[in-house]
Amino acid sequence: MAEVRPRTFQHVVIVGPGAVGLCVAVHLAGTDGGPRVTLVDHDAGRAARLSARPLRLRTEGGILEARVPVRLAPDEPPDLVILATKAHQAGRAVAAAAAWIGRAPLVTLQNGLGVTEEVAAALPRTGVITGVTYQAANVVAEGEVHHAANVLTHLGYLAGPADAVAEAVADLFARAGLPARVEADMTPVVWWKLLINAAINPVAALAGVRNGEVAHRPTLAALVSALADEGQAVARAEGVRLPGEDAAAAALQTARATAANRCSMLQDLDAGRPTEVEYLNGAIVRLAAARGVSVPTHRAAAALVRQVSSASAA
Repeated sequence: MAEVRPRTFQHVVIVGPGAVGLCVAVHLAGTDGGPRVTLVDHDAGRAARLSARPLRLRTEGGILEARVPVRLAPDEPPDLVILATKAHQAGRAVAAAAAWIGRAPLVTLQNGLGVTEEVAAALPRTGVITGVTYQAANVVAEGEVHHAANVLTHLGYLAGPADAVAEAVADLFARAGLPARVEADMTPVVWWKLLINAAINPVAALAGVRNGEVAHRPTLAALVSALADEGQAVARAEGVRLPGEDAAAAALQTARATAANRCSMLQDLDAGRPTEVEYLNGAIVRLAAARGVSVPTHRAAAALVRQVSSASAA
């Protein structure tokens, strides 16, 4: 019987030069015997600047650097695409890239609900793997990221069991020093991360503090707990079998574990960029309305983030 060889990837294209995209790019590019890596950016000027010098990660263990070509589009077809844009950018990004993505499998790494479905609709011939990552990272300068916590990425499908492609992606991540695990069903995993993000992010962003402060300050911790409890009630109404019993405790523990991190929503508000609130608190509010579940804290949080975002972008 012929030996069955595990699938490997020769050319990995990462879309989006934000914190997660840069983090994954540096780790993959620094892997001995690893794939060729290309980073795709829609901004030609920034792409040229990023290509001209090594990308850099600041970690607890020191500095990691790698030279990665940054292009408007890859010069060769990929055999794996990793989508690392913000949630609200994902649909447009894959629509613009559909011609060169072709049939290559694609991994989403966005927060919130609805991204995988949007991407699958735009790329009906492509296998879309849902990724949920707890990597804590923020951009400190163009092409430079503070990697505050190197933690688990979950991979799999929203519909159907995991396969050899998902296993190969997890192996690729693990060999690059990025912990990864394949899940039989990603829906509970997506929801659990949603509950944590939707509890921590608006509180940290509106208070203008790092994650650790939302667990340390009693008033902020109470808001985090209320958001998590409301979100968990919606998940139950949706029939989701969550991987944990207490989302509030998990959110506060996550905030403590990533204490030095400035969450993405805080970074976006500070920079005057759109936030992912519609895929987080906004998604919970919409589902709650359909199920008749009361979520007053989520309604208030979503409204406040929208207001501050509009004001900061003006």
